[in-house]
Amino acid sequence: MYHLKIKALVKHYNQPLLEGINLSHSGKGVIALIGDNGSGKSTLLKLIALLEQQDSGEIIWDGEHTIGYLTQEITDYETLSGGQKKIAKLAELLYSNQYDVVLLDEPDNHLDLDNKIWLEEAMKSYSGLIILISHDRKFLENTSTKVWLLENHQIKTYPFGYAKFKQVYQEEEFAKADLYKTQAKEAKRLEAMALMFRDKGFIGAYHNTQNRLTRLKSEMVENPEAKKAQITIQTKLENKIIKRKTAILVKDLFFGYDSQPLFSNANLHLFVQDKTALLSPNGTGKSTLINLLLSKLTPVSGEAKIGPNLRVGYYSQEHSATLPLEETPLSIFAKQYPLSDYEIEAILKKFFFNKQTMRSKVWTLSGGQKSRLQLALFLYTNPDLLILDEPTNHLDLKSVLALETFLKEYEGAVLLVSHDRELVKNVCDSVYTISNKQINEVFEIK
Repeated sequence: MYHLKIKALVKHYNQPLLEGINLSHSGKGVIALIGDNGSGKSTLLKLIALLEQQDSGEIIWDGEHTIGYLTQEITDYETLSGGQKKIAKLAELLYSNQYDVVLLDEPDNHLDLDNKIWLEEAMKSYSGLIILISHDRKFLENTSTKVWLLENHQIKTYPFGYAKFKQVYQEEEFAKADLYKTQAKEAKRLEAMALMFRDKGFIGAYHNTQNRLTRLKSEMVENPEAKKAQITIQTKLENKIIKRKTAILVKDLFFGYDSQPLFSNANLHLFVQDKTALLSPNGTGKSTLINLLLSKLTPVSGEAKIGPNLRVGYYSQEHSATLPLEETPLSIFAKQYPLSDYEIEAILKKFFFNKQTMRSKVWTLSGGQKSRLQLALFLYTNPDLLILDEPTNHLDLKSVLALETFLKEYEGAVLLVSHDRELVKNVCDSVYTISNKQINEVFEIK
């Protein structure tokens, strides 16, 4: 039996990340490490793996153990593709019997649904301890046995999996909201009393009341409403859109590479206000279909096109890699759109940027913060049709929920390529897959 103990752990980068963290864990299981982008989740994994040095505090492992670690960037298995590398590395970590402890940083990113389900089963059968970072709600529900919530530079532990955590955390937030209202009401009362005592010259009573007010404010819980910010950019559909207008048309499509057909007489007809998911194993032609629709590729025969006079917004998996590393979110926005700093700050705030991260260079941002910046830039184009290729990769749970809310309320058409089952279920009216070189509607998601 091995035992992990963390004492007074502190780690700063260009801002505080971890501030005096204390926790302990014994035995096996799957711990879901969750928290906002940039909160320090990946840093904590590296510290636990002894790959980085903390500023102060201790990380103590009692008992014999060997740690395996999956980073977001895999350099092993050079001859394999990105997805194959990840599967090979995961198989090595979970099935080789070399490791008692496995640390997984977003292992499900870029995996198709079949491989995601394979990973869930592999994790369930693993006999050691797994500490996991993921932002896929269904994946977390299916795998985790405990939750560590990283929030406000501290960790709160929950002795159950993500499914129960969601319910308990919501109840905690409701209780905090009630307490905040009570505290805010008392603060208002004390402020009024202090003013009255000051105006009447009761200096002793004034100072006593001010001291009570100061103490109350130092003990007040955070306003839960402040955490409920949403991605609220409203896309103003430029065209007079009617429901039965064509958004996407694929008709008798033939296309392939090197005499290997990907599509043979394939058909798809989507209308404006349709919200459709494209779920298919990697390598079946999802990205190719998108490139055909965007006229980046030309069909051998047949058609693949967007409806006339529609403004298309396309969000690709590779977007964040194109961001200029020495620029800031503010400067990138200013170069693309004729907006004042005040207007840009208002937009970025809706995407959970604070004044510091708005002015931080891109290379200092987390992967999720880069993804949210790209999402902000992308949605500001006011598209009539959204084509989203794995938009939740690297987004934290709060941002995924915000994007989900946005997509549900969005009035235009959506073509969503995603293996996030919860997002697909909550947003899309129909689901298609590419099989036997055809585009077929499916009626049930695994």
